[in-house]
Amino acid sequence: MTLQMNSKTFLAAHNHIAQIMPLVKHAAEGQFRYPYLSVTYGQHYSGYIFSWDNHHMTLRFAADGEPEQMRYFVDNMLSFQTSTGYIPCVISAADGGSGSISDFHAQPFLAQNAAIYSTLTNDTAWVEKVFPQLKRYLAYWLEKHAAPFGLCRWRYPYMSGFDNEITATVFPPDTIISPDLNAWLYLELRSMAKLAGMLSDVVAQQDYLTQAEKLKQAINDKHWDEQYGTYAAYDLCLGKTRVAWSDGNLTSDVGKYAYLSCPALIPLFARIAEPEQAKRMIKNYVLNPEHFRSPYGIRSLSRSSEYYNNARWGNPQRFGDHRRLTNSNWQGPVWIPINWFVFHALLHYGFEAEAAALADDTFKVISMSLNQLGYMRENFDGETGEPLYADYFASWNILADLMPDYLPGGKPALNLFF
Repeated sequence: MTLQMNSKTFLAAHNHIAQIMPLVKHAAEGQFRYPYLSVTYGQHYSGYIFSWDNHHMTLRFAADGEPEQMRYFVDNMLSFQTSTGYIPCVISAADGGSGSISDFHAQPFLAQNAAIYSTLTNDTAWVEKVFPQLKRYLAYWLEKHAAPFGLCRWRYPYMSGFDNEITATVFPPDTIISPDLNAWLYLELRSMAKLAGMLSDVVAQQDYLTQAEKLKQAINDKHWDEQYGTYAAYDLCLGKTRVAWSDGNLTSDVGKYAYLSCPALIPLFARIAEPEQAKRMIKNYVLNPEHFRSPYGIRSLSRSSEYYNNARWGNPQRFGDHRRLTNSNWQGPVWIPINWFVFHALLHYGFEAEAAALADDTFKVISMSLNQLGYMRENFDGETGEPLYADYFASWNILADLMPDYLPGGKPALNLFF
C-alpha cells in the first residue's frame, strides 16, 4: 500500500487498521478447511465468515501483500456448496453452513473476489479449479432469484446485508426488485467473463459479457427514475420505481423521498449509470446534505426521508424472520462500505475533489471513534459522528485507508473493475 496522506486523522485510522489486522487472522479450524478472517476481534460475530464482510476484508489484506486471504475466503465458501450451486451466505467454524435464513445464498461477491485475486496473482491453475463451482453459484442467483424484466430480487430484501434498509422493512417479500442486487450481479457477470478469458474460454467469456450488458440495460430501464433523477427500487405492486410514498401525485413534500435509500447508490459504484445520469444523481442527492452527504460520510438513507433515524439498532422488519428482531441500522447512519462505494463512484464520474473530501471525512469519523473508544464500531451517527454499534469492529472498515491510493497520483494495488 502506498500512503498518500499524512493528516492526523488518516494516520490514526491507518495505524489502527495495521494494528488490528493480525488480530482478525485465524488458522483453519472446525468446519473451516482454510485460514479465515473474523469480522471483529471482540465478541461480536466471532467464529463466522460472512460473504460480503469477508470479501471486502480480503481486499485490504491483498493490498497489503496477502492475496492468499482472498483465495482462502473463496475456497472456504465453495467448500459448503451443494449440488444445486447453493452456498450458505454465512458459514460457521462450529457447524458449517449456518445461515439464519433458509435459502440465504451467498451474496454476489465471490466472482469479483476470484477475479481480483487471479488478476493480482495470475493463478490460472486455481481459476481452472474453481470456475465450474463459480458458474453453478452464479447460475443459482440468476435462476432461483429471477424477477421480471430480466432482473433478480432478494427473496427477503435484508438478505442484501443492509439489514433493515427501508424497503426491506416496509414491503412484503418478493414485491421489491432492488438495484443493489442487480448492480452486484452485473459486476459478477463481468468478473466471470474476466475469469473465462484467463482460461481462454472465448465462448463463456462472450456469453457472460452479453448477459452483463443485458442486465445493465434492464437496470437502466427499470431502476432509473427519470422524474426524480435517481436509481430506486422497483415496486412490482405499483409497477414502477418507488421513491415517494405515493405514485407522485402528492400535494406536498410529505413522503417525497421516503424510499431514497442506499441500494440506489450501488449502480453508481458498478459504473452502470451513463455520465449525465450519474452527474445528475450525484449533484442532486449524493453530495446534497439534505439527502446522502453527511459531515461524516454517506448516510444510508436520505436525510429527507420520514424514516430517517440514527438509532443504535434498527426497527425489526414487518415481514422479517423472528430470529432477526434486532438489526444494525441502515436507516440513516454512516457506514464505511457506503463511503467506499461512493468514493469510487465519485472518482469514476469525475468528482475527484469530492472523493478526496469524502475520504477525509471517513478518516475523521474513524478517528473520532478511536479517540472516544479506542476502537472502531460498524456504523456512525449521520449527524454527530457518534460510533453506534458493534465493539472492536474490523470488517469492511479496514478498507478505509486504501482510499488515498486511488486518488490522482496514487498507486492502487487492486483493480476492482473488469
